[in-house]
Amino acid sequence: MLPTPTLGAAIIVKNAESSIILALDSLYEFVQQIVVVDTGSTDQTPQICSRYGTELHFHKWTDNFSEARNYALERMRTDWIIQLDADEELDRKSLENISQLLNTPSIAGLHSQILNVLDGGIESEHLYTRIFRRHPKIRYEGAIHEQIAGSIREAGFEIMDSPVVIRHFGYAEHSPEKIVRNTTLLRKELADNPDDKWLSYHLGLTEFAAGNRSEAKSTLEPIVNSQELSIEQRETVRLRLAQIALESEKSDIVKKWLDFRSADVHREGLRLFILGAAYAIQKDFHKAIFCFTQEATSNSRLVNQLELQSFIDGISSFLNQS
Repeated sequence: MLPTPTLGAAIIVKNAESSIILALDSLYEFVQQIVVVDTGSTDQTPQICSRYGTELHFHKWTDNFSEARNYALERMRTDWIIQLDADEELDRKSLENISQLLNTPSIAGLHSQILNVLDGGIESEHLYTRIFRRHPKIRYEGAIHEQIAGSIREAGFEIMDSPVVIRHFGYAEHSPEKIVRNTTLLRKELADNPDDKWLSYHLGLTEFAAGNRSEAKSTLEPIVNSQELSIEQRETVRLRLAQIALESEKSDIVKKWLDFRSADVHREGLRLFILGAAYAIQKDFHKAIFCFTQEATSNSRLVNQLELQSFIDGISSFLNQS
Protein backbone atom coordinates (compact mmCIF):
# COMPACT_ATOMS: atom_id res chain seq x y z
CA MET A 1 0.00 0.00 0.00
CA LEU A 2 1.29 3.43 -0.95
CA PRO A 3 1.97 5.85 1.93
CA THR A 4 -0.55 8.65 2.40
CA PRO A 5 0.97 11.92 1.12
CA THR A 6 1.16 14.72 3.67
CA LEU A 7 -1.16 17.67 3.22
CA GLY A 8 -0.65 21.28 4.32
CA ALA A 9 -2.43 24.59 3.91
CA ALA A 10 -1.14 28.00 2.82
CA ILE A 11 -3.14 31.14 3.64
CA ILE A 12 -2.44 34.84 3.18
CA VAL A 13 -4.36 37.22 5.43
CA LYS A 14 -4.93 40.83 6.33
CA ASN A 15 -7.47 42.06 8.91
CA ALA A 16 -9.44 38.81 8.75
CA GLU A 17 -10.45 38.44 12.40
CA SER A 18 -14.13 38.11 11.45
CA SER A 19 -13.59 35.16 9.11
CA ILE A 20 -10.27 33.42 9.78
CA ILE A 21 -11.63 31.22 12.61
CA LEU A 22 -13.97 29.42 10.19
CA ALA A 23 -11.08 28.74 7.81
CA LEU A 24 -8.76 27.52 10.55
CA ASP A 25 -11.48 25.36 12.13
CA SER A 26 -11.89 23.55 8.82
CA LEU A 27 -8.15 22.79 8.75
CA TYR A 28 -7.28 22.32 12.42
CA GLU A 29 -5.94 18.84 13.28
CA PHE A 30 -6.71 17.74 9.72
CA VAL A 31 -3.68 18.97 7.77
CA GLN A 32 -0.09 18.44 8.87
CA GLN A 33 1.02 22.07 8.48
CA ILE A 34 -0.67 25.47 8.26
CA VAL A 35 1.40 28.41 7.03
CA VAL A 36 -0.20 31.84 7.42
CA VAL A 37 1.38 34.91 5.83
CA ASP A 38 0.06 38.18 7.26
CA THR A 39 0.46 41.15 4.92
CA GLY A 40 -0.25 43.92 7.42
CA SER A 41 -3.10 43.20 9.82
CA THR A 42 -4.01 45.85 12.38
CA ASP A 43 -6.68 43.74 14.10
CA GLN A 44 -6.51 40.47 16.08
CA THR A 45 -5.82 38.22 13.07
CA PRO A 46 -2.19 37.34 14.03
CA GLN A 47 -3.20 36.51 17.62
CA ILE A 48 -6.02 34.24 16.43
CA CYS A 49 -3.70 32.42 14.02
CA SER A 50 -1.12 31.96 16.77
CA ARG A 51 -3.71 30.38 19.07
CA TYR A 52 -4.36 27.74 16.40
CA GLY A 53 -0.69 26.82 16.29
CA THR A 54 -0.15 28.00 12.74
CA GLU A 55 3.29 28.92 11.43
CA LEU A 56 2.80 32.68 11.27
CA HIS A 57 4.96 34.84 9.01
CA PHE A 58 4.80 38.52 8.12
CA HIS A 59 5.37 39.88 4.63
CA LYS A 60 5.07 43.46 3.42
CA TRP A 61 2.22 43.92 0.96
CA THR A 62 3.41 45.06 -2.49
CA ASP A 63 0.11 44.97 -4.44
CA ASN A 64 1.01 41.51 -5.72
CA PHE A 65 -0.95 38.44 -4.60
CA SER A 66 1.39 35.99 -6.32
CA GLU A 67 4.39 37.34 -4.43
CA ALA A 68 2.63 36.85 -1.10
CA ARG A 69 1.35 33.37 -2.00
CA ASN A 70 4.76 32.24 -3.23
CA TYR A 71 6.29 33.53 0.00
CA ALA A 72 3.96 31.10 1.78
CA LEU A 73 4.78 28.23 -0.58
CA GLU A 74 8.49 28.60 0.14
CA ARG A 75 7.75 27.81 3.79
CA MET A 76 5.74 24.65 3.15
CA ARG A 77 7.14 21.18 3.91
CA THR A 78 4.21 18.86 3.07
CA ASP A 79 3.90 16.77 -0.11
CA TRP A 80 0.72 18.55 -1.21
CA ILE A 81 -0.65 22.03 -0.48
CA ILE A 82 -4.18 23.39 -0.17
CA GLN A 83 -4.49 27.10 -0.90
CA LEU A 84 -7.25 28.57 1.22
CA ASP A 85 -8.35 32.17 1.68
CA ALA A 86 -9.25 33.67 5.04
CA ASP A 87 -12.94 33.89 4.08
CA GLU A 88 -13.21 30.27 2.98
CA GLU A 89 -13.99 26.92 4.54
CA LEU A 90 -12.67 23.53 3.43
CA ASP A 91 -15.24 20.73 3.19
CA ARG A 92 -13.19 17.96 4.81
CA LYS A 93 -15.54 15.16 3.75
CA SER A 94 -15.00 16.01 0.09
CA LEU A 95 -11.31 15.05 0.45
CA GLU A 96 -12.07 11.46 1.43
CA ASN A 97 -11.66 9.98 -2.05
CA ILE A 98 -8.63 11.78 -3.48
CA SER A 99 -5.82 9.50 -2.25
CA GLN A 100 -5.45 7.85 -5.68
CA LEU A 101 -5.08 11.26 -7.33
CA LEU A 102 -2.46 12.32 -4.79
CA ASN A 103 -0.49 9.13 -5.41
CA THR A 104 -0.45 9.44 -9.21
CA PRO A 105 3.04 10.69 -10.22
CA SER A 106 1.85 12.48 -13.36
CA ILE A 107 -0.67 14.60 -11.46
CA ALA A 108 0.41 17.74 -9.61
CA GLY A 109 -2.79 19.80 -9.50
CA LEU A 110 -6.41 19.22 -8.56
CA HIS A 111 -9.34 21.39 -9.56
CA SER A 112 -11.58 22.14 -6.58
CA GLN A 113 -15.17 23.32 -6.70
CA ILE A 114 -15.31 26.82 -5.25
CA LEU A 115 -18.84 27.40 -3.94
CA ASN A 116 -19.43 31.14 -3.59
CA VAL A 117 -22.07 32.07 -1.02
CA LEU A 118 -23.77 35.29 -2.14
CA ASP A 119 -26.41 37.64 -0.74
CA GLY A 120 -29.92 36.30 -0.26
CA GLY A 121 -28.82 32.68 -0.01
CA ILE A 122 -27.68 32.67 -3.64
CA GLU A 123 -24.70 30.51 -4.55
CA SER A 124 -22.42 30.32 -7.57
CA GLU A 125 -19.62 27.91 -8.33
CA HIS A 126 -16.53 27.53 -10.46
CA LEU A 127 -13.52 25.23 -10.70
CA TYR A 128 -10.09 26.41 -9.62
CA THR A 129 -6.74 24.73 -9.00
CA ARG A 130 -6.47 24.87 -5.20
CA ILE A 131 -4.60 21.65 -4.37
CA PHE A 132 -1.15 21.04 -5.83
CA ARG A 133 2.18 19.35 -5.19
CA ARG A 134 4.97 21.13 -3.38
CA HIS A 135 7.49 21.59 -6.16
CA PRO A 136 10.12 24.31 -6.80
CA LYS A 137 8.73 25.01 -10.28
CA ILE A 138 5.12 25.30 -9.17
CA ARG A 139 4.50 28.93 -8.32
CA TYR A 140 1.78 31.57 -8.68
CA GLU A 141 1.74 34.10 -11.52
CA GLY A 142 -0.15 37.39 -11.85
CA ALA A 143 -0.51 40.32 -9.47
CA ILE A 144 -4.25 39.70 -8.96
CA HIS A 145 -6.54 36.72 -9.64
CA GLU A 146 -3.27 34.85 -9.49
CA GLN A 147 -2.94 31.51 -11.27
CA ILE A 148 -0.87 28.42 -10.54
CA ALA A 149 -2.19 26.10 -13.26
CA GLY A 150 0.23 27.43 -15.89
CA SER A 151 3.33 26.62 -13.87
CA ILE A 152 2.00 23.12 -13.10
CA ARG A 153 1.62 22.33 -16.79
CA GLU A 154 4.94 23.98 -17.67
CA ALA A 155 6.60 21.69 -15.11
CA GLY A 156 5.25 18.72 -17.08
CA PHE A 157 2.39 17.67 -14.80
CA GLU A 158 -1.33 17.14 -15.27
CA ILE A 159 -4.24 18.86 -13.53
CA MET A 160 -7.30 16.73 -12.82
CA ASP A 161 -10.82 17.45 -11.57
CA SER A 162 -11.50 16.40 -7.99
CA PRO A 163 -14.54 16.19 -5.67
CA VAL A 164 -13.00 18.71 -3.26
CA VAL A 165 -15.33 21.55 -2.23
CA ILE A 166 -14.29 24.91 -0.76
CA ARG A 167 -16.97 27.35 0.39
CA HIS A 168 -16.22 31.02 -0.12
CA PHE A 169 -18.12 33.58 1.95
CA GLY A 170 -16.32 36.77 0.94
CA TYR A 171 -18.86 37.83 -1.68
CA ALA A 172 -21.62 37.91 0.94
CA GLU A 173 -19.83 40.81 2.64
CA HIS A 174 -19.57 44.05 0.68
CA SER A 175 -16.10 45.49 1.23
CA PRO A 176 -15.54 48.83 -0.55
CA GLU A 177 -11.86 48.65 0.37
CA LYS A 178 -11.49 45.23 -1.24
CA ILE A 179 -13.34 46.29 -4.40
CA VAL A 180 -11.23 49.44 -4.78
CA ARG A 181 -8.03 47.43 -4.23
CA ASN A 182 -8.98 44.78 -6.79
CA THR A 183 -10.17 47.31 -9.36
CA THR A 184 -6.94 49.31 -9.04
CA LEU A 185 -4.73 46.22 -9.40
CA LEU A 186 -6.70 44.86 -12.35
CA ARG A 187 -6.65 48.18 -14.20
CA LYS A 188 -2.90 48.44 -13.66
CA GLU A 189 -2.24 44.90 -14.86
CA LEU A 190 -4.57 45.28 -17.86
CA ALA A 191 -2.78 48.50 -18.85
CA ASP A 192 0.42 46.45 -19.06
CA ASN A 193 -1.36 43.57 -20.87
CA PRO A 194 -4.17 45.20 -22.92
CA ASP A 195 -4.89 42.06 -24.98
CA ASP A 196 -5.37 39.79 -21.98
CA LYS A 197 -9.04 38.74 -22.19
CA TRP A 198 -8.86 36.96 -18.85
CA LEU A 199 -7.88 40.19 -17.11
CA SER A 200 -10.62 42.08 -18.96
CA TYR A 201 -13.12 39.48 -17.79
CA HIS A 202 -12.19 39.86 -14.13
CA LEU A 203 -12.01 43.64 -14.35
CA GLY A 204 -15.47 43.73 -15.92
CA LEU A 205 -16.94 41.58 -13.16
CA THR A 206 -15.21 43.66 -10.49
CA GLU A 207 -16.55 46.89 -12.02
CA PHE A 208 -20.02 45.30 -12.08
CA ALA A 209 -19.73 44.32 -8.39
CA ALA A 210 -18.65 47.88 -7.58
CA GLY A 211 -21.75 49.27 -9.29
CA ASN A 212 -19.73 50.83 -12.11
CA ARG A 213 -22.12 49.68 -14.80
CA SER A 214 -20.79 51.85 -17.62
CA GLU A 215 -17.20 50.69 -17.02
CA ALA A 216 -18.34 47.08 -16.74
CA LYS A 217 -20.24 47.31 -20.02
CA SER A 218 -17.33 48.85 -21.94
CA THR A 219 -14.94 46.22 -20.55
CA LEU A 220 -17.15 43.18 -21.10
CA GLU A 221 -18.68 43.91 -24.51
CA PRO A 222 -15.43 43.49 -26.51
CA ILE A 223 -14.77 40.03 -25.02
CA VAL A 224 -18.28 38.58 -25.20
CA ASN A 225 -17.32 36.08 -27.91
CA SER A 226 -13.66 35.62 -27.04
CA GLN A 227 -12.50 32.03 -27.47
CA GLU A 228 -9.80 32.71 -24.88
CA LEU A 229 -12.53 32.54 -22.24
CA SER A 230 -14.25 29.34 -21.13
CA ILE A 231 -17.90 28.65 -21.96
CA GLU A 232 -18.78 29.45 -18.36
CA GLN A 233 -16.99 32.80 -18.57
CA ARG A 234 -18.57 33.75 -21.92
CA GLU A 235 -22.02 32.95 -20.55
CA THR A 236 -21.29 34.97 -17.41
CA VAL A 237 -20.28 37.95 -19.58
CA ARG A 238 -23.60 37.74 -21.44
CA LEU A 239 -25.55 37.48 -18.19
CA ARG A 240 -23.85 40.55 -16.72
CA LEU A 241 -24.41 42.57 -19.90
CA ALA A 242 -28.06 41.51 -19.87
CA GLN A 243 -28.40 42.63 -16.26
CA ILE A 244 -26.88 46.01 -17.14
CA ALA A 245 -29.34 46.40 -20.03
CA LEU A 246 -32.24 45.34 -17.79
CA GLU A 247 -31.44 48.08 -15.28
CA SER A 248 -31.90 50.58 -18.12
CA GLU A 249 -35.10 48.78 -19.18
CA LYS A 250 -33.62 48.03 -22.61
CA SER A 251 -35.55 44.80 -23.08
CA ASP A 252 -34.53 44.16 -26.68
CA ILE A 253 -30.84 44.38 -25.76
CA VAL A 254 -31.47 42.04 -22.83
CA LYS A 255 -32.88 39.46 -25.24
CA LYS A 256 -29.90 39.88 -27.57
CA TRP A 257 -27.43 39.02 -24.82
CA LEU A 258 -29.55 36.10 -23.63
CA ASP A 259 -29.83 34.45 -27.04
CA PHE A 260 -28.25 31.20 -25.83
CA ARG A 261 -29.02 28.23 -23.63
CA SER A 262 -26.68 27.15 -20.88
CA ALA A 263 -25.95 23.50 -20.11
CA ASP A 264 -25.43 24.56 -16.50
CA VAL A 265 -28.74 24.61 -14.59
CA HIS A 266 -27.70 27.53 -12.40
CA ARG A 267 -26.66 29.85 -15.23
CA GLU A 268 -29.65 28.74 -17.30
CA GLY A 269 -31.94 29.56 -14.38
CA LEU A 270 -30.45 33.04 -14.06
CA ARG A 271 -30.79 33.52 -17.83
CA LEU A 272 -34.49 32.68 -17.65
CA PHE A 273 -34.97 34.90 -14.61
CA ILE A 274 -33.45 37.94 -16.33
CA LEU A 275 -35.37 37.15 -19.53
CA GLY A 276 -38.60 36.90 -17.55
CA ALA A 277 -37.93 40.30 -16.01
CA ALA A 278 -37.41 41.76 -19.50
CA TYR A 279 -40.76 40.32 -20.65
CA ALA A 280 -42.42 41.76 -17.54
CA ILE A 281 -41.07 45.22 -18.40
CA GLN A 282 -42.64 44.83 -21.85
CA LYS A 283 -45.90 43.77 -20.12
CA ASP A 284 -45.72 40.39 -21.84
CA PHE A 285 -46.71 38.70 -18.60
CA HIS A 286 -47.51 35.25 -19.99
CA LYS A 287 -43.96 34.89 -21.33
CA ALA A 288 -42.60 36.31 -18.08
CA ILE A 289 -44.48 33.66 -16.05
CA PHE A 290 -43.27 30.96 -18.44
CA CYS A 291 -39.63 31.96 -17.78
CA PHE A 292 -40.15 32.31 -14.04
CA THR A 293 -41.79 28.90 -13.62
CA GLN A 294 -39.25 26.80 -15.48
CA GLU A 295 -37.51 24.07 -13.48
CA ALA A 296 -34.07 25.58 -14.09
CA THR A 297 -35.20 28.93 -12.65
CA SER A 298 -36.52 27.41 -9.43
CA ASN A 299 -33.41 25.20 -9.04
CA SER A 300 -30.79 27.86 -9.78
CA ARG A 301 -28.51 28.85 -6.92
CA LEU A 302 -27.93 32.13 -8.77
CA VAL A 303 -31.58 33.19 -8.43
CA ASN A 304 -32.99 34.69 -5.27
CA GLN A 305 -35.90 32.29 -4.78
CA LEU A 306 -37.85 34.63 -2.47
CA GLU A 307 -37.66 37.37 -5.09
CA LEU A 308 -38.65 34.90 -7.80
CA GLN A 309 -41.74 33.77 -5.88
CA SER A 310 -42.70 37.38 -5.22
CA PHE A 311 -42.59 38.10 -8.97
CA ILE A 312 -44.64 35.00 -9.76
CA ASP A 313 -47.26 35.85 -7.12
CA GLY A 314 -47.52 39.46 -8.25
CA ILE A 315 -47.87 38.68 -11.96
CA SER A 316 -50.24 35.76 -11.34
CA SER A 317 -52.47 37.99 -9.21
CA PHE A 318 -52.52 40.64 -11.95
CA LEU A 319 -53.38 38.08 -14.64
CA ASN A 320 -56.19 36.58 -12.52
CA GLN A 321 -57.76 40.02 -12.11
CA SER A 322 -57.55 40.83 -15.80
